[in-house]
Amino acid sequence: MKLSKEKEKEIIKFIGDNSLKIYWDYNDYLSKNQIKKILSSEGGLFDLEEELWEYNIDYMCDIEYELCKNIIDEFDLNEDEEDVREYFLDYLGVDLNIKELIAKTGNITGLVVVHSNYDCCNSFDNTKEPYSYLSEVFKRVKTGVRRKDYEFEFYNGAYGSSLFCFVFKTDIMTFRDLKYNFKNSITIPKGTQFGFFSSFQGAGSVFEKTTYRNMTLLKVEPNETEYDCINLIADVEQSYNLIDVYGSDRFINEQDITVN
Repeated sequence: MKLSKEKEKEIIKFIGDNSLKIYWDYNDYLSKNQIKKILSSEGGLFDLEEELWEYNIDYMCDIEYELCKNIIDEFDLNEDEEDVREYFLDYLGVDLNIKELIAKTGNITGLVVVHSNYDCCNSFDNTKEPYSYLSEVFKRVKTGVRRKDYEFEFYNGAYGSSLFCFVFKTDIMTFRDLKYNFKNSITIPKGTQFGFFSSFQGAGSVFEKTTYRNMTLLKVEPNETEYDCINLIADVEQSYNLIDVYGSDRFINEQDITVN
């Protein structure tokens, strides 16, 4: 192809004014494994983009060729689409529009799990027994959790290997930001649901009770072991998740969890 500099600039501007992107329809959403890929590491989003690029390469080429046809018609070029595409290839990038795909996927459920050196609780445990998972965890969460509510959840479904956790819903990217920016402490607002859940046994409590005021928890308390910590995990990352156990996670409310 031979084009004047002026004509070349006009076509480049035309390409910029008609930027290419993938449009996802109502059937498109991220799979569980793709969500896990985003959350697996700080570079997980890039890995997902690579995967989507490979899956949609034919579609993206079709979009590029369609624009090349429009260029030929608009500028009355005596060329074929392949020549135009090759000439302007540096300007024909297709936006994967991954933000729209993530938005179509909707919110996910996150858990703020409280771990202890005492491992976990079992259905036959006593909530007031000293030096146990239940008593040590309650010391940490009592700033926002009433004892009667804590015990209500325990006696309504705390099966073997259960851990105490707060649950909330948020969008995928917000959860990802929370997970990788959780360095020091986490703030859980009033009205956040909590209960006991075992991803190992596939069982949990009713998650009817909520925090009675805002509360902030340190990721690791001073003088505690590495096992006495707070962990953020997405429900899709668990072996048995809430949807597996309850059939749905619609009963979980959205909340503005913040981390420091």
